[in-house]
Amino acid sequence: MAALGIAAAVLLSTLGFLVFRSSGQSMALLYSDIDLSEAAEMVDELGKAHIASTTSPDGTSLYVPHDKVATARLLLAKEGLPTGGAIGYELFDKSGTLTSTQFEQTINETRAMEGELERSIRLLHGVRNVRVHLVLPHRDLFSTQTSPSQASVVLDIGRTGRFSPDGIQAIQNLVAAAVPGLRPQGISIVDTRGDVLARPGDPDSAAGQESTLDKLRYAEEQRLAQAVEDMLTPTLGAGHVRARAAVTMDTDEIRETDESYDPNQQVLRSQQTSSDKTVNTEANPNTTVANNLPNANANQDNRTGSTGDREDETNNYEIGKRVRVISQTRPRLARISLAVMVDGSFIKAKDGKEVWQPFDNAKIDQITTLAKTAIGYDKSRGDEVNVVSMPFMPDAEGAFSTPATNLWSRETLIYIAEWVIPLLLALGAIYIAIRPMLRRGGLGGLALAGGHMREGVAGGAEGAARISGGGGPLDSAEISEDGTISVEGVDGKMRAEAITKVADRIEESPEESILIIRNWLAAPETPTKGG
Repeated sequence: MAALGIAAAVLLSTLGFLVFRSSGQSMALLYSDIDLSEAAEMVDELGKAHIASTTSPDGTSLYVPHDKVATARLLLAKEGLPTGGAIGYELFDKSGTLTSTQFEQTINETRAMEGELERSIRLLHGVRNVRVHLVLPHRDLFSTQTSPSQASVVLDIGRTGRFSPDGIQAIQNLVAAAVPGLRPQGISIVDTRGDVLARPGDPDSAAGQESTLDKLRYAEEQRLAQAVEDMLTPTLGAGHVRARAAVTMDTDEIRETDESYDPNQQVLRSQQTSSDKTVNTEANPNTTVANNLPNANANQDNRTGSTGDREDETNNYEIGKRVRVISQTRPRLARISLAVMVDGSFIKAKDGKEVWQPFDNAKIDQITTLAKTAIGYDKSRGDEVNVVSMPFMPDAEGAFSTPATNLWSRETLIYIAEWVIPLLLALGAIYIAIRPMLRRGGLGGLALAGGHMREGVAGGAEGAARISGGGGPLDSAEISEDGTISVEGVDGKMRAEAITKVADRIEESPEESILIIRNWLAAPETPTKGG
């Protein structure tokens, strides 16, 4: 009884503790990754509104009751929280314009612009936190020149450690468009690891051109590798193919002029024709004897002459000519090297185990052909594509392996503590409470059934011995058709089924049966009917 009392007390105490703990309101996450100063302000505001709140051990997460999440967020939004650690144009809502100086207004304007830019950049995917520093344009006293605007941005991009060039350019354009007089070349962007993501400077300078070339090369390598992976993933499966490209860029500026003539393409450009005709009538200058005689030529015409015709024709032809001028000032691809690593296949061995096997040459050739087509392979350019079949680790980046379930995680233990343990304790309490009652009921039935035999206990010891003795209680008795039996020393008949149950109870609990029989013997006899 003492042990039962101690067990009951411990059970009730445990049940009370669990019920009291479970009766409390469950807490839900309100905000995470918040600044410590903002967390303190938020807790203060929630306390004024009588809303219970708790924080994580590091103070960067805030929890409130489940049914108060929406109310708490509306209340904090009314107060402008959380601000992400940045103060925007709400800085001017409570500023005293009559007493503030020009210097204070300039500083507040700079702080407001920095805060608004931080909020906008934080909305970009992959940015966990950001800090922006601005240098607004100003002109010194007695100076005719104005210093240009400048900006520096510090990015926290988490564990990935990589940010796309397009994202860097987007941040530069965003900041340059929000600050007057600021150009994208005047913005410096670094990450929390100290890597320079964007260098300020003139893009036409040597450093600017080198940075632009690096961006172009990186973007082209990523495009080619992604094209190959997109081509092979539907066949090999996600996480079973990796492609990396190395691109060589040619930055030489080429200016080439090609001039060619085609003799078969003649075109008449101009034509000039001239003609000339001459007539000569002078006397014959020859001297003879007849010519010297007097009146030798009286009746003769001694005049002789000559005529002549001349024609000139000049044709000018234009020969076909082709002039081609080539000017290349942008970097271009000089050579592509592509490495593709693919997984193999698993086959069952004779012992029933799965064994990894690399792809055959025919499969490798098909993959190589697809990869060459995807990148625009050019043999004359010296491009190279290598495909290798190698085993992939099962947990490589969690691509195709299922995460192992931790059976002893914090959530599982909390679930067991809140539901399984109280249920087991409740069942144990019910069993402990009902078991004595069942025993009393069984022994009470034994006593009730044995009450009919009480009068024959003293004088009918042999009948009782037959009931509890070996060989069975009904071995030597005759059972009537209605299922009753006559016991020696007991008036009336008893049901054979009841006697069998009494015998079974005696065999199961002999000590308790002896106690009951002793109580019968020690109790005073009660008068029977008619006795």
